[in-house]
Amino acid sequence: MAKPVLFSECLQRYIKEGLPLQKKSTQQGYENRFRYLTTGPLPFVRMEEFNSQTVYNWIQWLKTQGTIKNPVRKTFLKELELLKTVLNWHKNFVDADFNVPITKKHIPLCHYKTTPPKRPDYYAKPEELRAWIKWLKENRKNPVYWRLALFMTLTGARVGEACGLPWDCVDFNRKQAIVKQKVVWDHSTKKPYLDETTKTDSSVRLLMLPEELIKVLTEMKREYNKYINTHNLLFVNKKGEALKYNAVQAAFNAGFKSLNLPWRSTHILRHSYATGALIATHNISAVQASLGHSSSRMTEKYAKVIALLNNDIAEKTAEFFNIFEAEEEE
Repeated sequence: MAKPVLFSECLQRYIKEGLPLQKKSTQQGYENRFRYLTTGPLPFVRMEEFNSQTVYNWIQWLKTQGTIKNPVRKTFLKELELLKTVLNWHKNFVDADFNVPITKKHIPLCHYKTTPPKRPDYYAKPEELRAWIKWLKENRKNPVYWRLALFMTLTGARVGEACGLPWDCVDFNRKQAIVKQKVVWDHSTKKPYLDETTKTDSSVRLLMLPEELIKVLTEMKREYNKYINTHNLLFVNKKGEALKYNAVQAAFNAGFKSLNLPWRSTHILRHSYATGALIATHNISAVQASLGHSSSRMTEKYAKVIALLNNDIAEKTAEFFNIFEAEEEE
C-alpha cells in the first residue's frame, strides 16, 4: 500500500521542481506567502483527503493571523491563488486523479474588509490628467516623472514597460516604439532590474507615438546624451539608473492627492488610455492591440464604461426600433 502523501511533502516538491519554472518576480511574490502554507492546518493534511472543507478551514485560520491588522491588506486572494497554483501543479505533474477543490465559493470568503465599489467611470478624465501632469511638471524637480506620466497616458503602456523601454526601440521617423522587455522591482530590496520578457506573448507590440509625444522624446534624447545611461533607457533617475517603483508611485500619488483626485495607482493611466481610445475610435480590436491584451474580453471591460458614458443610448435605441412611427402608419 502506497504511503499517504502529505500536503507539506507536495509543497516541498513544488518548491523544488515547479517554482523554478516561474518568472523571478512571480517566485518572489510566492516566497513571501509560503509561510501561510507551511504553518496552520494544511501541512499534515493528506492529499487524498484534501477537499473543499480543508480550504474553508484554512481561510478561516488565515483570518486569525497578525497580518489581518495591516490597514492596507483587505483580502487573502493572493494566498488562495498560491494554494491553487500548488494544487494544480500536483494534479498536472504528480497525480492526474487529484481533484483541485478550490471553487468560486471560496473567493468571497477571502475578503474580510468591506471596500467601496469602484466608480463606474474608473478612469481619469482629460481635464484631470492635464491638471495632474501640469502639477508634476511644476512641483517635481526631476522632469522624468511628468514625462513618464505623459508617455503612459498617451500610449497605455504599463509602468514596467515604460520604465524598461530603451532608446533603440524608439523609431522617430515612423513615430513608434516596440515593447519587448520590462523593468521589474525586487519584492525585498525594491531595486529595479531588467526582465527581457513581457507580461504575456501578446504584450510584445508596437506603440504608436503621437506628435506631441515625439517632441517630448526628442527633447529628452538631447538631454540624456549628456551623461551615461547604464541601460540606454528613456526614463531614468539622475544617475542614469532605472527608476524605482516607489519613487514613481510617490510622485504620482502626491499629484493625485494635491489635486483631490481619488487615484492612488499608476495603473489608472492604462485604464484612462483604454477608455479614451475607445471613445475616440470605437475600435475595440485596435485598442486591444495597442494595449497588448491577449483576449478581447479584457478590452471589453473598458467598453462597458463607454456604454455608461453614452447618454444617447436610450434615444438612439428608440429611434432604431421606431415603434411609435410604426403605430402611426397603421
